[in-house]
Amino acid sequence: MFRIFAIVALFVLPSVACAQQPEVYAPSVPQLSGTWSGYWISDTNGHNGPLHARIRPISPDEYRVTFRGRYRVVIPFRYTTTMDVVGTGDGVIVLAAERPVGRRGTFRMNATVTSTDFNATFNSRRDHGRFVLTRR
Repeated sequence: MFRIFAIVALFVLPSVACAQQPEVYAPSVPQLSGTWSGYWISDTNGHNGPLHARIRPISPDEYRVTFRGRYRVVIPFRYTTTMDVVGTGDGVIVLAAERPVGRRGTFRMNATVTSTDFNATFNSRRDHGRFVLTRR
């Protein structure tokens, strides 16, 4: 009888104990560094144009993003901001930025980013819209 109990204890109990352990895994966080391209569009007035971005990490919780684009086809613009990591999920990083822009108020942006897609909304006192980018 002792021998049967010893065999059960040796082989069955460890497998039951292992089966009851919760699976531990860390969600994957996409690598954002590099160049991105796409477009921007104002949901207020319909203005839109091409958009490019260069993203680089400056800490585990911050990214430096430089956007370059065109307004009304011919007017170039460049905008650099620090975006804070405000959330992460499996394969997704959520970023946010806020920056005063003088008399035009405060420019706010929230982005959901995967390893291939950067989808952001922006708003300021007189405008709101989207930045839609994919990795180059």
